Amino acid sequence: MGKKKSVKTVPGNRVPRKEPYSPQRLAVVIERVREQATKLGNLARSIHDAELDSVVIDGHAMLVRGLNQIDNFIDNASRAVREAKLTKEGF
Repeated sequence: MGKKKSVKTVPGNRVPRKEPYSPQRLAVVIERVREQATKLGNLARSIHDAELDSVVIDGHAMLVRGLNQIDNFIDNASRAVREAKLTKEGF
């Protein structure tokens, strides 16, 4: 099977690097992460209930990258909050 050709992104379809976030918007993100955590917990329970030592799962690298991206987002958001507070206080 041949190599997939890369698809060029059209500039109008790119996700912006920076977006405003309100507490309500973050609440939506938090709810999605909670749902994902619940699904992961259910998978772990299924492995345990089936008395399996482990299973080989494709996509491990994507999971690790995604978790790292969430950590990076949290760091960036924390920095943005600190900077906004300083700006608001006039420093």
